[in-house]
Amino acid sequence: MIPLTLRHKLEWLVLRGGMAWLQRGDMAAAYARVHRLAWPLRQILRSEWAWANTNIQWVYGPNITDQQRQRLAALAFENILCSHVDGLRPDPFQWAKEDPEQSFQPLQQALQRGQGVIVCGIHLGSWEVGLKLFADMGFPIHVVYRHANNPLSEQAFMAVRARYGVQWIRRHDLRQMMRVLQQREILVLMTDINQRQGGIVAPFLGIPAQCPVGAARLAKRFQSPVVPMVCLRESPGRVVVRCAPCIEPAADEEEVALTTRINQSFEAWIHTYAEQYNWLHARWRSRPDGSVWRARTPLEVLQAARIAPHAHLSERVQRLLG
Repeated sequence: MIPLTLRHKLEWLVLRGGMAWLQRGDMAAAYARVHRLAWPLRQILRSEWAWANTNIQWVYGPNITDQQRQRLAALAFENILCSHVDGLRPDPFQWAKEDPEQSFQPLQQALQRGQGVIVCGIHLGSWEVGLKLFADMGFPIHVVYRHANNPLSEQAFMAVRARYGVQWIRRHDLRQMMRVLQQREILVLMTDINQRQGGIVAPFLGIPAQCPVGAARLAKRFQSPVVPMVCLRESPGRVVVRCAPCIEPAADEEEVALTTRINQSFEAWIHTYAEQYNWLHARWRSRPDGSVWRARTPLEVLQAARIAPHAHLSERVQRLLG
């Protein structure tokens, strides 16, 4: 049990006020408030803003102008705030364009194998809304999450998440993760997280990254298929869920190779919907040699680490950025 401090209580007061403010009105009104809040927050969260610009430049290099980079970083910053709004609100979300049963077809096929399924997600679009919709379809899902450092904030977040209809597992509870797969149910893991220590080194968007070990290790141990999934925002209150084809772990496949395949399954979605990706996260900060890079690390040092050509902006994103 973490002892409460004055800082915890002050953070909780600010959080409670912010949550109440963002839950007022309809979704369009909430997004409008986020738009007004984004610029002053960028002045406060300077490290996250710096990482957003650095990461985008690192991935797209000469294929993006300074004006486009700053515009994309601003949209990504705003998107993260909208994603938090989505997770906080009980509003019903609508499916856009695609039939939900067809969207989940790869997952349904994987479940029929009777070996448990690992669903891999990334911080793209409105991922927590995807969990709500996931549960509404009747799937037995268990989500691995990182708990908040502030106990009061943790209570507030979990009170909201209790409405999702899913089971929550703390990220260090390996025994419970294994139990889910043994029971032939669905385990949801986020895979685009900087792993400070003990990770698997695999390329992500053309750059070697310290990747979480869970998805590949559990998939190989239980021979569970992996289903990459994203929830993309079409408009306020409207999302579309998409599943990639199942990734089958080969018996003799190395964890690095399997992790690489999982990472690659998300790349097209990230580039197509780049304004909805979490570029604010210091995804490549922990380096394979044990060093730690900063958002202000010289760009030539960062670029020298690339193992693939720079990506190109999708036509959709180019239109969005003007």
